[in-house]
Amino acid sequence: MNFQTNNKKEKIRKKMISAQRINSEFVGPKALFDQSYIPPKILHRKTEEEFLYSILKDSLQDEFQLNILFQGIQGIGKKVIINKVLNDISTLNTELIKIQIDCSEKSLEEILVSLITEVGRRRNFNFDYNSFLNSSILDLWNLFKLVCRKEDRNITLVFNNIEYMQPEAFKKFLKYGKENRINLISTGNQILRSSILENLSEFDFKKKLDYFTFPELNDIIKQRISLAFFNGIDKELIDLITDLIFEHHVPVPGKGIEILKEFYPVLNQKMTLKKFEIYDILQNQFDTLQVTDEFSMLNYISESDMLNIIFLDNLSNYFRKNVNLYITIQELRELYYVTCESIDYEKDIEEFKHLIANLRNIGIINASKKNSINNFRYFKDNILNYEHYFMVINPKQLKPILDAIFTRH
Repeated sequence: MNFQTNNKKEKIRKKMISAQRINSEFVGPKALFDQSYIPPKILHRKTEEEFLYSILKDSLQDEFQLNILFQGIQGIGKKVIINKVLNDISTLNTELIKIQIDCSEKSLEEILVSLITEVGRRRNFNFDYNSFLNSSILDLWNLFKLVCRKEDRNITLVFNNIEYMQPEAFKKFLKYGKENRINLISTGNQILRSSILENLSEFDFKKKLDYFTFPELNDIIKQRISLAFFNGIDKELIDLITDLIFEHHVPVPGKGIEILKEFYPVLNQKMTLKKFEIYDILQNQFDTLQVTDEFSMLNYISESDMLNIIFLDNLSNYFRKNVNLYITIQELRELYYVTCESIDYEKDIEEFKHLIANLRNIGIINASKKNSINNFRYFKDNILNYEHYFMVINPKQLKPILDAIFTRH
């Protein structure tokens, strides 16, 4: 009896060890909600990371100052690369002081006060912050230069969202850094904004971050899930999140992290989600999915022929009754054949292709990019090349529309 009990305990212990190994990188909600969090490895940005690390390391060793610009759309990962590199360099150079300022929606006075406060804090300066309220920009600028001169260590300033700063003011920071042993790293979302465009010549290095491919973005979302969710998330849901980002946003990790933040409190309470719960959360993350005009869709579908209506009903039932978030092209073809047989209709592969293309055009289903040529220009001719399809709208929204149409008939 004792042997059986001990054996059972040993099995549980091995399972716990196995789970710990699987989730060895788990850090919890910090991986989603802490804006300064740096993952253990930055995926698919090795070239950019090595580029920044190399030039900053040389700059500090040879004592020459740099103005560096990282440009790319919001959420593409500019800050995480910069934070990772600065952290790595800090382990080699403990004298490095890093100060980050978000310029968005801030006046020049607020930016200067933030800089003065952060630099002064490193030197344990005590300021009368009430005096800042009556200080002119010139006074604040002079105070900023004073606290920088008092600091013997290397200063690296990181200005995020520099498109919000006036070009003339930003140019002063760039020139001051060059003259006073201060590296300045800037991030900008829109390079054509005057604050960036007018000062492009002042940067020693400029790096534009390109969009991610489907597999790359999918990898990054998987990584964040392994870091934030102890029990993980179903692979199909990860694929669907990636597909919707490609279809209704731009392929950047920031949007994926936003979506995972919404899933976190729900999945933290229970292991699984019902399909309608998944669609409800996802629809709230994309403006284009929230503006579905059910009345217009009702009119459009009601004007379709019986083949289309019954096929849509079969498709809706498939997604409501199955746990799958995707349907294969073979399964779609089988649904079409079943629909044809139910109304004694002749099967036609060209009509099937037209039907699927039409459903995509009106925003009911779409083809996944996870194993396709990612070219939708000739979708109508190539639908058989796309292996997986997903519902764009919540299947529970489609059912009452179809029921209303069947009631009319």
